[in-house]
Amino acid sequence: MGITNLVRRDCLAGLFFIAIGAAALVIGHGYRVGTLLSMGPGYFPRAISMLLLLLGALVLIAGLRSSGATPMARWHWRPLLLILLGVVLFGASLERFGLVAATALMIVSACRAAKDRGWTEIVLLAIALNAIGWGIFVEGLGLPIPLWPPAVTG
Repeated sequence: MGITNLVRRDCLAGLFFIAIGAAALVIGHGYRVGTLLSMGPGYFPRAISMLLLLLGALVLIAGLRSSGATPMARWHWRPLLLILLGVVLFGASLERFGLVAATALMIVSACRAAKDRGWTEIVLLAIALNAIGWGIFVEGLGLPIPLWPPAVTG
């Protein structure tokens, strides 16, 4: 196994997953985990971290065992930045503008990352994700997430 094996796309993806999983474990090490019936704030992050570590190991092993050369393609910065911008917009606007607007901003930004997305598809996706988000987080889990800006709700 030489360094050229580790430069293949699958190997780099596996190493990336392992790095993110390990970083999440280190960052969340002080959070209380709790039990399955009484989950603490560290339960879900730790579970996701472990899954990322496992997935990373599996992808890395598969990449090392493959014989075909799959070098890294060039980076496409526009989609990466637009998807990241969507996540940041969602986080920055949720409390101020509510779930509906924050989700719409996120979807518009992320969908613009692909040049072939039409506005009809974007609007339908925003409606569907708003309905799912409302159903799971507001109704199902009872989280106090505003649907609309404070001025609208009074």
